[in-house]
Amino acid sequence: MKPKPSLVSPHDKLVKDLLSDTHLARAFLQEMLPAQVVEILDWPTLQPQNTSYLSPQMEEIFSDVVMEVNLKDKAQPLQVSLLIEHKSYKDPRVSFQLLRYVAEGYWQQLKNKQPLRPILPLLFYHGKQKWKLQPMEAFFADYPDTLRPYVPSFEVAFVSLVQLPETRLEQLRDGVLSATLRLLRYSHDWPSLLARLPRIMEALSGAEGTGFVMNLFVYLLSVTDLTVAQLKENLPEIINKNFMSTYDRIMAEGIEKGIEKGIEKGIEKGIEKTILNAFDNGVGLDLIRTITGETTEKIETILQKNGRK
Repeated sequence: MKPKPSLVSPHDKLVKDLLSDTHLARAFLQEMLPAQVVEILDWPTLQPQNTSYLSPQMEEIFSDVVMEVNLKDKAQPLQVSLLIEHKSYKDPRVSFQLLRYVAEGYWQQLKNKQPLRPILPLLFYHGKQKWKLQPMEAFFADYPDTLRPYVPSFEVAFVSLVQLPETRLEQLRDGVLSATLRLLRYSHDWPSLLARLPRIMEALSGAEGTGFVMNLFVYLLSVTDLTVAQLKENLPEIINKNFMSTYDRIMAEGIEKGIEKGIEKGIEKGIEKTILNAFDNGVGLDLIRTITGETTEKIETILQKNGRK
């Protein structure tokens, strides 16, 4: 599979986009957290929070996503913080990283004189290899058991896509979530992804609009050898219509006008028109870059020149 430079970190970006969508984040957490935890949370109150903590050394520590949610059936809103860390590779130090995140979260609550609320860490992994997450005490196995009580210990909800049965992912209640997780799972295996693509895309049949779904198309075009034509062949009819109408409209109203002029200035003007049309239709910078082949800097310059930013 050839590398494509259209996105600096397409896996990270897709996961961030997924968890930034409150509806999809809620669906993800309801499926992946332990059932006994899911049952006690008031899911309509789920809200994203600031993902930056300041350590005592004034060093910023960035976690992927921090969300807060109320407990169900409580007169006073007792909140639970959900810390979601994403990895696309096996990181043997992740337990210590999560320990630092959790400690900084509690310290921030104390510093801000907030009521203390529990922090539940969730680790989301979609790498190629199976991964057995080691508890903290496993790193100190050579020491006597007498010292074990002094080692910090906490539970981590661990989600490893490669270790989840494919049938489980296919049967997720939210079709967009199902398609997203299966694309992430097979993103490292192009033949397997291509063979499963029609069924994966079927999960999008009930999706409304092209908001997050368009992010999936950008991701596919960024991490695989898939062409727009191949993508078009595998899309359900309603999604195909939405995607191609946007793509064709952008191309027709932009590039073709430039070509008709038959000179370099006309082509340049057509590309500019393409960028403006895409932006006005709600298309993100990543897809604009994929369509036009222009750099982010040039796209932003054109948008600023035309009062779009």
